[in-house]
Amino acid sequence: MKRIDIKNLLLRFIAVVFITALIQPVKAQSLEFPKDEGRHEGVDFEAWSFLTHLNTVDSSRFGVAVFFFTGKVVGINASGLYVVVTEQAKDEYEKYTKIQIPLINQTNHTEGNLFENYSDNILKRNQNGGPYVVKINKDDFAISLEFKPDKKPIDMGHLSVGDKGFNRIYVVPRGEVSAIMTFKGIKYSLSGIGIFQHQWGDKPYGNLLSDMFALHLNEGTDILVYHSDTSSGINKMVISDADDCSSVLNKFFAKSDSLMIVKSTGDEFDLNWNIKSTENQIELNILPTSVHQEVEMLDVIYWLARCRVTANIKGKSVNGIGYVYIKKRM
Repeated sequence: MKRIDIKNLLLRFIAVVFITALIQPVKAQSLEFPKDEGRHEGVDFEAWSFLTHLNTVDSSRFGVAVFFFTGKVVGINASGLYVVVTEQAKDEYEKYTKIQIPLINQTNHTEGNLFENYSDNILKRNQNGGPYVVKINKDDFAISLEFKPDKKPIDMGHLSVGDKGFNRIYVVPRGEVSAIMTFKGIKYSLSGIGIFQHQWGDKPYGNLLSDMFALHLNEGTDILVYHSDTSSGINKMVISDADDCSSVLNKFFAKSDSLMIVKSTGDEFDLNWNIKSTENQIELNILPTSVHQEVEMLDVIYWLARCRVTANIKGKSVNGIGYVYIKKRM
């Protein structure tokens, strides 16, 4: 009888396991799109955000940006939310934050279906679709917001964030928004439009250290841009036209011609951006409209502000509104 070489079999088994591991996609690359709205197992972070432009019946205007996140903060698993409210008439903004450790605070969630509950601050969506629902209650602020998608969700694919590291994003480029908000002791009934994005993956700081532009043009085109000077794998532009036809670009030109220095902190931000794609015959000029809107999220400092947009799309001039989300110069 031929003798079985146990050591050789073991080495072959280890080699097969190793090779199989190499060719398996990382967790952020696997996606049952667009089913996966809730948490994903085995990823380092998960985030959901809404960037909205809201009006009252008497034409008072607000920008409301909401961010839910879960993941590791300074090596500790945590969940939380950030809210930034801009009152356009006064060019003033307020920030609200809730960060908590799930072992200490009440935190409930689901995997696959969207339901996040951080001490009764809730983000959810019905299993059968329908609007996204946000309910936030703090001592000096409350909002009940619904985001009803007007366009199909778009898979932006995976964004390379280093060796074997990927983040994943999908976005609903435009939705109809309605909200009841209590702000500075006054209750407002609001309606407008906004953009929703859901991202998760291996390295949150790959995305955190990038710039983002979320834009709505008056003729119905919506654009989301991720930009990084240091990590080309982050650079993505998604364009959804008025007919809900979309494309995702990996190559485009982005440059700022203005530097903002905040006197109180000395922080520097690149503002007034020009973004263009010769291939798609699109050029965007983006000008933030808020004088001072410096915010800190997850230990990273940004300029988060509403903006005006002038665009040229295939020779046609069009205006719009949006948000800029610019990281501080390092």
